[in-house]
Amino acid sequence: MRDKFRVVVKAWITRKNKTLIGKKEEDPDHPIGGQWHFLGGHVEHGEDLKEALLREVKEETGLEVNVHQLIDAQTYTHGEKEKNSIQFLYHCEAKTSDAEAQDDLADVQWLMPDELKDELVSFEVERLENREEQSKFLEKLKKMPSV
Repeated sequence: MRDKFRVVVKAWITRKNKTLIGKKEEDPDHPIGGQWHFLGGHVEHGEDLKEALLREVKEETGLEVNVHQLIDAQTYTHGEKEKNSIQFLYHCEAKTSDAEAQDDLADVQWLMPDELKDELVSFEVERLENREEQSKFLEKLKKMPSV
């Protein structure tokens, strides 16, 4: 039963109302190879969700973040061959803006809220538009004063 779903944690990382996204290394076998996405990854067996999130962010960017709240939880799959996944998207705040692409990332960038839909992989954009919790969070960020 444990193998029916893969558990994924994602981080919507902000700092001074900008959002950090990462570009996955080119990999034709990966569903987001070469594309921009919210950072995160798989939860290891027995690992706490927030611990997994902190570990993934540190591995991918070198950043330490504060985990604030769960934005959204959903199930999804990227195709017939991939297992169903349960994804937990958390709002995190970076302690610094000194992110570096590490692990399986080719690049990272900080974007203003209104730039996200132009850069993110299509399924992330669909979620921003169609998942009520994500849409509301994006609108909240857009209303924050620029720093």
